[in-house]
Amino acid sequence: MDLRLLSFALGASSCLLWPWLPSFQWGGLWLSLLIPFCYMRAWRLLFLVLGILWMQLNMQARLSWLDALGEQASHIITAQLQSAEPQDDKFTRLRLKIITLNGASLPLSPLVRINAYQALPALTAGSTLTLVTSLKPAHGLANEAGMDGRRQLLGKGISATGNLRRIIEVAPAPPGLRARWLTRAGEAWQGLAQAPLLAALTFGEQGGITDRQWDLFRGAGLSHIIAISGQHIALVAVLGWWLGRLAGQRGALLVSLLFAATYSWLAGFAVATERALIMVLIWSLLRLWRRDWPPYRIWLLAFVAIVLWDPFALFAAGFWLSFLAVALLMGASYLYGRPSLLRLQGILLLGLLPLQLALFEGVAPLALLINLLALPLFCLFIIPLALLGVLASLFSLPLGHGLLWLADGALGQLLGALAWLDSQWSLWWPLPGWALPASALLLLIWLAWRLPAGRWLGLPLLAVALLACWPAPPGWQVRVLDVGQGLAVLVTRGERALLYDTGDRYPGGYNMADAVILPLLRRLAIAELDMLILSHRDRDHAGNREALLAALPTAREISSYPFSSSTQLCRRGQTWQWQGLSLRMLWPERSGGGRNNDGCVLHISDGRVSVLLAADIEKEAEARLLALEGEGLRSTLLISPHHGSKTSSTPGFVAAVAPRGVVHSAGFLNRWGFPRPEVVARYDQAPSAPSQWQTGVSGAIRFDVGSNGFVVRAERETGPWYRRAGAWWKPQLWLE
Repeated sequence: MDLRLLSFALGASSCLLWPWLPSFQWGGLWLSLLIPFCYMRAWRLLFLVLGILWMQLNMQARLSWLDALGEQASHIITAQLQSAEPQDDKFTRLRLKIITLNGASLPLSPLVRINAYQALPALTAGSTLTLVTSLKPAHGLANEAGMDGRRQLLGKGISATGNLRRIIEVAPAPPGLRARWLTRAGEAWQGLAQAPLLAALTFGEQGGITDRQWDLFRGAGLSHIIAISGQHIALVAVLGWWLGRLAGQRGALLVSLLFAATYSWLAGFAVATERALIMVLIWSLLRLWRRDWPPYRIWLLAFVAIVLWDPFALFAAGFWLSFLAVALLMGASYLYGRPSLLRLQGILLLGLLPLQLALFEGVAPLALLINLLALPLFCLFIIPLALLGVLASLFSLPLGHGLLWLADGALGQLLGALAWLDSQWSLWWPLPGWALPASALLLLIWLAWRLPAGRWLGLPLLAVALLACWPAPPGWQVRVLDVGQGLAVLVTRGERALLYDTGDRYPGGYNMADAVILPLLRRLAIAELDMLILSHRDRDHAGNREALLAALPTAREISSYPFSSSTQLCRRGQTWQWQGLSLRMLWPERSGGGRNNDGCVLHISDGRVSVLLAADIEKEAEARLLALEGEGLRSTLLISPHHGSKTSSTPGFVAAVAPRGVVHSAGFLNRWGFPRPEVVARYDQAPSAPSQWQTGVSGAIRFDVGSNGFVVRAERETGPWYRRAGAWWKPQLWLE
């Protein structure tokens, strides 16, 4: 049984590595294998194929509705509201379950996320809304560093996103029992400083937690405590077991399950709580049936049960973190019998480190110590008091307020201590890219040393370490980052960097500095910018200037707009030598304007390969540049002016530059239609016939320049099916 469960789990998990989503022909092939596998009693192979089939059929069924979106800019949807999370006064994020799309029913009611940049009427969960929205398949940014937005959305079951255009009709649902209870509890914690945290711990409502608080919890390794997860459900289940023991073992199990189910309901049956509830249910049933199964079998059964219940769970980071943590605890028991709490925390820290670096690109060095101190505080004091306060609020507001006041005081003291620690010793350490393979190598070496049959791993691990230390050939790199509708270009040589533009900063706090630029600089171990060039003052080019200047030292800031007294104004004729490269400023003729046609146009060359960064200049500036430079504009690579707008890339300019490659830095399905079809056609018809890329479609574009020319890498041209460009959700027979 164990190997069959493991085979199913491996088959299902393989969907994370598929280069394309297999078509129905592949499904037929898998089905044709089932009969001979049954005949040969090859049960492990049979369950492996069943796991593959389960994920293939589910992904096809759950994503096929995206074909109905077509090329339309707007759609009329009727949907049931799951949640509304205000991000600020003018921005609310809606999670909806679609019932009809443009009048047609959708059988599986897919989840979508809609951003509303407008004032909304009061909305209650369960209300039926008829809306005009823009909708597009789940996308997200694709860069070497930073969060994988598309995988993150799929992990939440969200297959499309969009913006609210207009509300047609709202059919409000009467507040349910949970909503009324939340309102009552809100009256009990009204006026308490940590009310948003109390709402998160008891009802899973995280909208009021500030970014600063999340940063502190992440640095302390306590994010799993604030977001209701398996640990909370397990704690409540244990409390239920303890209280129900008076009614015997069967009664204790039923009370335990009732407590866990109630807490999951309070949390709105969020994905993490559903998984934990399934595990508690499996454990309870085994106890009722008097089955004494080993822990690893329960672990495998829970894994398979959750994949059967929610196939999208495999794409969620929390799923893998929680299951790997349990696996590490079981491994610790196997190696050490009854390990101490300190040893358990150390094993969790080392074992989860590679996955944590792969997902979050950093580490919390004090998390081990903080968890040893804070976990008992949460489990024995804060969470029980908060839950008792919420329960008491139904009968007595003063009693509920008193209990919540005690929990609030403890939370306030904890936050104060974390803020002090963070001011003295940074709680979160972003690490460069080499830390991930180094941590994985360290973990394998430890396993080889600890496991009796692991010594044979020593020689291969030594060979891997030597290859990792082998010096890389010298060269320079140009990265046109995927920053949505905006521009950010990073030029690097070794650990030295020049950044041209910074991308946009949006209402609600989301910005390209934190999402893309800073994670990439950390991965590349770049601690300082030699130059920050801001082509002009538009927000999609300079929106993160202040954030970047505050985050890392910058030797020189250059712009066409005088942002501050330290800003050096760019003008035609300026030249620099930087890391063996020649930098020439070709435009503007006069400094200080900061408008599109005043943008800093920069030419970078090593004598063989050259790059032209053309900002947002339009046809007037292009004509003047042609008159001044002529064939001096010729470049190997071009970052197209103004994101591929029809007001730029005139025929004369395209012919003079004659690039071999053109990158249009434009967002996916952006409302301006950049790059414009006529501009794309103009480059296609040029004598140089350059290759073209759009960052919103292909992800970040990286050019590795060496003695033999350059090599191009587009982020969405490699990797698993859900990360690729184009209609990634459509089943294919082969990778096209």
